[in-house]
Amino acid sequence: MSLPRPDGTAGTASVSVSAGPWDLWVHIEGDGPPVVLLHGLLTDSRAWDEVAARLRHRHRLIRIDAPGHGGSPARPGPYTLEEEADALVATTAELGLTDPMVWAGHSMGGMKALRVALHHPELVSGLVLVSTQPYEEPERTARPYFAMVEAAHTWGIDADLADVIGRLNFHPDFLTTPGGRGWLEHFTTLRGSDIEQACASVFGRGDISGRLAELDVPALVVHGTADIPIRIGVTRTWAPLLPQARLVEVPHCGHTPQCEQPALVAELLETFCRQARSTASVS
Repeated sequence: MSLPRPDGTAGTASVSVSAGPWDLWVHIEGDGPPVVLLHGLLTDSRAWDEVAARLRHRHRLIRIDAPGHGGSPARPGPYTLEEEADALVATTAELGLTDPMVWAGHSMGGMKALRVALHHPELVSGLVLVSTQPYEEPERTARPYFAMVEAAHTWGIDADLADVIGRLNFHPDFLTTPGGRGWLEHFTTLRGSDIEQACASVFGRGDISGRLAELDVPALVVHGTADIPIRIGVTRTWAPLLPQARLVEVPHCGHTPQCEQPALVAELLETFCRQARSTASVS
């Protein structure tokens, strides 16, 4: 199964935005209050396709491909998640988005959304954090992840390695669907040279859990109970550190709820955005 990019229908645009030394591919669709959607490592903006289809009639959706993912070229050298968060803010500014808005991020995308909120709080009206965490990567898990990147860099990603990546990212039931098989095919197209720096920024990140109390904005935390890369117990420890967080645990769901249960995630996101707007208007 192929996973088509946005097709240029009415209200949809895909553009390359240059913000300083960063060139990021941005997909814009829909009308209404803006919501930024950030994808996870090794996927791309298409991971939000089914959620976006349910929200585009009520929201202006800004989906941004990370370096080396989707339409965005890989970065030539190392960078941090903090530096990328600044680049995301500069990119949205180039699009004329300078008012507070909801930032939603999955896994790596959630890590960046947290950093946007810490460094640019004036631009954040709410956070939707899907299958993510604020802690540094433990050495015991960083080692095999870096080994996977090295294997991809040296030999490419064959069907067996793609299967491993798929089992980390998705519930086994989803992998039997056309969508799941499509992502397995996608993983075999990734090149180690493209994903190397993005992986380094994620696996080499610092611990920001001690600063979560600063993020006094509405926050929705969504996490699958069958998540493997970030166990549900980890999220139960950090979600209460956010002053206004609500944790929603999704049963029988793996690491990528927006793909596995898009109707639920869209409903949660829509309700959250409505409540965040109501809170902002009262304050």
